[in-house]
Amino acid sequence: MLIPAKDASVNCPAAVPRKWMPRQLAGNGFCALIVAVCILIYLRTNVVPVIATLAGPSDFSAYFHAAEDILNGRSPYSNPVFFYPPLLAFLMIPLALVDYVPARWIWFVLSHLLLIGAGGALWRGMGRGRIALCCIACVWALGGAINETLRQGQLSPLLVLLLVIAYAQRGRVQGAFVGLAFALKYFPGIVALPLLLGRRWRALAASVVVALGGVCLPWLVIAAFFNGARAPVSAAFWMGTPEMWSWSVPSVVLRFLTPITRGAPLPNDWEFGNVAADLHLGSRLEWISVATAFAVFAIGMVALAVVCCGRLTVAQIPWAMAGLVALSLAVAPVCWTHYQLMQYPGVAMLLIVAIRRRFWVLALATAACFAFVYQLPQLFLIAYHDSHNGWTTAAPFTLYFWTTVPPFASLGIFALALVMVRRIGWHLKTTLVGVT
Repeated sequence: MLIPAKDASVNCPAAVPRKWMPRQLAGNGFCALIVAVCILIYLRTNVVPVIATLAGPSDFSAYFHAAEDILNGRSPYSNPVFFYPPLLAFLMIPLALVDYVPARWIWFVLSHLLLIGAGGALWRGMGRGRIALCCIACVWALGGAINETLRQGQLSPLLVLLLVIAYAQRGRVQGAFVGLAFALKYFPGIVALPLLLGRRWRALAASVVVALGGVCLPWLVIAAFFNGARAPVSAAFWMGTPEMWSWSVPSVVLRFLTPITRGAPLPNDWEFGNVAADLHLGSRLEWISVATAFAVFAIGMVALAVVCCGRLTVAQIPWAMAGLVALSLAVAPVCWTHYQLMQYPGVAMLLIVAIRRRFWVLALATAACFAFVYQLPQLFLIAYHDSHNGWTTAAPFTLYFWTTVPPFASLGIFALALVMVRRIGWHLKTTLVGVT
């Protein structure tokens, strides 16, 4: 359990005093109403409009064709659009046994089940209760990134489930899921660092074993038995991009170093920098991007080390993990907008604790950061596109502002997670003082 539930309903109605029964029923009814509204919103935004897109091209096609290559004895890296860890190609083999459209439908349904499973696991890990249920339902329904993730057929729903389990479990199980997340997409492996700060050696060892096994074994199999490239041919793509839909601090720096002026054509890398073949960054800007990422990451790690005094307790580790997910999205040289889905568990955790304990400033700050991390920038950028009949430089400040805000909102979520780490450490210290 991540944190005790203070709002958990009493299991036995007879144990509740009669004078509290009307309030109990009212609370249950209000919670049921919120959840019902969230379900309707979820269906209208993440199910119905996405179904019409399933037959079209998507990012899922890269996974699907990589699995097809495996079945045909070719390396998945023969296709330049596949630059993911090799385990993913093997994981997708069952879907490659059917045609693309049926496979897309199966993955669509599985993605919803993974998201629902992640929400249920988080609700249980946070001690159940009405407040936890409502917060998770609101985050899942209103966050916005689920729609984009499902339209593109991305891997993020599976990563969200793995992260939630890593937050909620302890010991080797916790470490194994951290390692599996790394083996599927590398950067979620950042959540192994709190295991190191917490001196959780068994969990850390399990994480390393699963991560190395999940990456190295499939690569050795590809090298030994498959024809074609042994590694991604466009790996340098991950060193950075100024593309306007990459919301990270390094991408912000690259956008300022690839400036736009009113009335001039929009730089090609701003609009088409999401395609490795069309990105022409240059080694100088690539290393500036990487250096920026390392600098911001180092500052964040120093802040975490200072807050926890160099050591995390078991109770602090999940909060540090959630915070580092937000930090990783802010510092990643390439961070597409749909990656914000991986912030959902951490945001829900912050809202649950803030509302349970009546920390209204924390609740409002979390909600504001969550709005600025995806929904508001998406809303205003789409409005900009529609009002100017495409991507133009008619209002450079607007483009700069709404493509710059999201990574700093992510850093805000990281800071709020550090607040929770600090409060837990302070509470533990005062409790120990009281005992002595």
